[in-house]
Amino acid sequence: MNPSHLARLLCTLLPLLLASCGKKVGYEIRGDKVVWNSWQGDGLFGKWSEAVVTDEHGFQILQQEGYAKDAQNVFHGGAKIDGANTATFQLLEKQGGLAKDAKRVYDRGAVIEGADPASFERADMEGLGRDKKDYYLGTKPLHIRDVASFKVLDANACGKDDQIWARDGLDYYVRTEATPIADPATFQVIQSWYAKDARQVYFGGKVLAGTDTATFQGIGGESGEFAKDSKNVYWQGKVVEGCDAATFQLLKYRFAKDSKHAYFCYSSGSPPHTLPDSDGQTFELIGPSSQGFGYAKDSKQVYQGGFVIEGADPATFVVDPSDPEKASDKNRRYQYGKPVQ
Repeated sequence: MNPSHLARLLCTLLPLLLASCGKKVGYEIRGDKVVWNSWQGDGLFGKWSEAVVTDEHGFQILQQEGYAKDAQNVFHGGAKIDGANTATFQLLEKQGGLAKDAKRVYDRGAVIEGADPASFERADMEGLGRDKKDYYLGTKPLHIRDVASFKVLDANACGKDDQIWARDGLDYYVRTEATPIADPATFQVIQSWYAKDARQVYFGGKVLAGTDTATFQGIGGESGEFAKDSKNVYWQGKVVEGCDAATFQLLKYRFAKDSKHAYFCYSSGSPPHTLPDSDGQTFELIGPSSQGFGYAKDSKQVYQGGFVIEGADPATFVVDPSDPEKASDKNRRYQYGKPVQ
């Protein structure tokens, strides 16, 4: 069996095996004690851990693996929540991690800083809450200056480095950091990494100095990391030296080219690599390889991903349509970009 399939099977079977042993993660009232059961380990390789939480007198399990309380204390995940008021404590959602008492709001047992219990509610995105005066991401207040105009732009971008996920009438947000908008009336997110208004261009939480705002545009990438204006090509907010912005274009299989050179982009986390001695004027794609890199050529060389296939003849080089790891030219055959004897 494939190891990855075996791992998935074990993860699927583990809860059933544990249940068959009479145990499950969470609270258990055992005699006159309340015990917190947890599984310490990975997959089937581990052991049960038990910790006495309190005595059973007046103990209420509100969520099997989450909140519970007795006459004096409130608990989450088997741990006491310091300062929680048991008399006024209540869940805000049956299955989730939000709860409150008369003075504070909690997310999975942690206090949401400054949240108002009377008006707090879950907002329109996982992990986002709001009350009458502010929004909160996890347990952190966003300190929004214009609450009435706040809106989520991309819920999938929240929590990712440099990606813009929300805005209001004065600021935009990357994680919990607010960046002032110079001209709110013309502000627009171009790609999840980039934004601009009539006065300046932004990348993540910083202003890109020296850009040409009028011509600045996003041009794609695996996660939207490329942009350009009339002067430069940008990758993750940095100028890609040596590129001709007027002719630069992204191609399939992580290749790119301009009028001078061809480039290969190993991933969104790596800057574009100039293919050695490449000719942008004659550079063209051949097709994919099963490794995801693809083949390309110009008038002088053949490329697999960021590597030159030494000695390959560009004029006659073809890829086997039934197996993209096999190729040939007039002189030899190739497999995985290497000559086959």
